[in-house]
Amino acid sequence: MEDKRFQARSFLAPSVSQDYVLQMEPVDSTASTPPAVATSSTNTTKGRKNSTDVEVCYPYPTQQPDQHSTLETEVLKSYIQNSKSDEVNDPEYQLERQLTAKLDDLLDSGQNEPSSASRRFSLYGDNVRNPSEVNRDIDRYTFYSAELGSLKNRSFRQLLLTKSPSDDQIIVADLLTETTSWWIDIFAPSNDEMRVISKIFRIHPLTTEDIQAQESREKCEIFQNYMFISFRSFNHDFNSPDYLEAVSFYIVIFKDGVLTFRFQDLPHPHNVRRRIHQLKDFIHVTPEWINYALIDNITDSFAPLIQHTELEVDSIDDLVLVLNGSEQNDMLRRIGSCRKTVMQLLRLLGPKADVVRSLIKRYEDKAKEIGYNNMRLREPGATSGTLTANHTTSNNITAVADIVPEQDEVKVHHEVTLYLGDIQDHILTMLQNVNHYDLILGRAHRNYLGQISIELSQAGNTTNEVINRLTFFATIIVPLNLVGGLFGMNVHVPGQNNEDLVWFFWIVLGMLLYVVAMLAIGKRTGFL
Repeated sequence: MEDKRFQARSFLAPSVSQDYVLQMEPVDSTASTPPAVATSSTNTTKGRKNSTDVEVCYPYPTQQPDQHSTLETEVLKSYIQNSKSDEVNDPEYQLERQLTAKLDDLLDSGQNEPSSASRRFSLYGDNVRNPSEVNRDIDRYTFYSAELGSLKNRSFRQLLLTKSPSDDQIIVADLLTETTSWWIDIFAPSNDEMRVISKIFRIHPLTTEDIQAQESREKCEIFQNYMFISFRSFNHDFNSPDYLEAVSFYIVIFKDGVLTFRFQDLPHPHNVRRRIHQLKDFIHVTPEWINYALIDNITDSFAPLIQHTELEVDSIDDLVLVLNGSEQNDMLRRIGSCRKTVMQLLRLLGPKADVVRSLIKRYEDKAKEIGYNNMRLREPGATSGTLTANHTTSNNITAVADIVPEQDEVKVHHEVTLYLGDIQDHILTMLQNVNHYDLILGRAHRNYLGQISIELSQAGNTTNEVINRLTFFATIIVPLNLVGGLFGMNVHVPGQNNEDLVWFFWIVLGMLLYVVAMLAIGKRTGFL
């Protein structure tokens, strides 16, 4: 077989971590030098199209990495300035996307298939909703800051271009890079929007997949530059057929801000924004505090439902042994409906304690790590043991100066840990109450079934008594009927030749004496 060489080229623009796609094209073995580095977009495109002259895998020259801790500023600026990237129109870029098994490509909608058929959803989803069914004319994106308030728009691009109320020269994209403690609430993002958001905020493909697939499992995952929390609420619409069905709510916590994702209408973002507006003069709003407020609001939303369940359980427990049979026709339905609500509450509240416990442990570990680093920085000569004394002193002064903001961060983590501990206590208390309600309903159900069994036994005993009496009366009447039948036949009977009714009265008197004797026997034996 002919010996052919193949080349690998970079998949995307230069970044810190290089991805390559293997292009199965034969290469001339005489070409052994790397191509010249392209300095413009035109040269880059030209270099791509002449890539068959390369036989060795040479990465693109690495650019200066983005210094922002949360955003890819270059991707953000490019997304704002260009409606479509030049690379998207490049046919070789399209070929690379087809040859490369990127996770975000798995989330693409099919070209000739409806989005509902090609979109991947979680196999464990309780109540998933296709984003294509959401009305695109509503404000699906909300930017919130304690200083500026809420800024809403229909798409992510329009939201980034929205001007700040305080300064017309500043847009939301500038606020993301220049401010902290921002919050973007996203409702039913499309695949394209989710891909752009993932690239701008450096969201891991696993997180993107969980959000797009509407993963229903509650969890807390730690990534390099953010935390991902999946927390479930429920459908609050009492008139909806999906009332009390689980609804997933996703929180991505960065160092500078928070992203929240949801695919159904929930009151929690509005409630938290209103709470921040009321308390912004008394608290320091941080991404950790926003995360706490969201989890706390979701947890507190179960309180009215649990209170209503408690009243229903007490009513059932009081009435199950008081009402008679005719008034208990609706009792079994009430018990079944209440037990269904209790089971749904147990299913929703059960995993939440583990998620909050994981968050508390993460913040405690972070505080310990910062404290350990501060202790190391306070040690003399810990920063540079091989440098000169002056340089060492300068480094120590700088390190000690850096301890101050880290101490503030430790304080914030400690306060958030206290808040999360309060939420954990609420969750455990609600779980204990719901388990207690389940026990009461189980006892009420058994009492109801026991009372029904007793009533059925009583009805059976009454029926048996009636049957016994009827049987005894039949025992009395059958001989009398036999005697009367004999005298009614065309046969010879005693006294038929006599002209008087003496025989008739004696026969009737005998029958009466028989009846009286049998009634006396029935009374004595208990048949009557």
